[in-house]
Amino acid sequence: MRKLYYGRISTTDGQRSDSQIEDARAHGVRTTDVFIDEGISGYHVAPEDRPEWRKVEHDLRDGGTLIVRWLDRISRRYDELHRTMGRLMDVRGPSGESVRVECTLNGMAFDGNETDPIQKAMRDAVLAFMAAQGEADYRNRAEMQRRGVAIAKAEGKYKGRPRVSDYEAIKTWRAENGASIRATAEYFNVGPATVKRACAAC
Repeated sequence: MRKLYYGRISTTDGQRSDSQIEDARAHGVRTTDVFIDEGISGYHVAPEDRPEWRKVEHDLRDGGTLIVRWLDRISRRYDELHRTMGRLMDVRGPSGESVRVECTLNGMAFDGNETDPIQKAMRDAVLAFMAAQGEADYRNRAEMQRRGVAIAKAEGKYKGRPRVSDYEAIKTWRAENGASIRATAEYFNVGPATVKRACAAC
């Protein structure tokens, strides 16, 4: 059965997809079977609204193996992750094959091919716990960040996050060379989303 890798980075400023591409390679996934959504939040954007994730679900409609770094790459929301994983576990291809999701971070696996009721119950219980933990962790970190910003503003120290990329330089180079978004991203060693923001901001 086909083996796919899905990755996601929430922002292209300071983060790169390289580590996830290398993770896919280390687990025997072909480059053509690696799908990464860049500059997309795992909390604010549902999986079905992401272009690369839609390709993943389409390609797994007949079953297969999905490899991810961790479940939060799919979603950081409890309901969304639970619903999305449920769809994958319910897949039944022409030969009856379902989807097996493997996490490279700790070796955990969630197998839609499981038939034993006790094993299925344990799988679903662990999945529910991990989904809840993922959302709780996101909310806690967001709240701590808000508090930190509020304190910094009160003390007159907050100036916002500095821009990592020179948007003007990116836009100018692209216009002068008639380059595509992907070519521009590769030239400046940034993600495509950063190029799009640069072109829209200047």
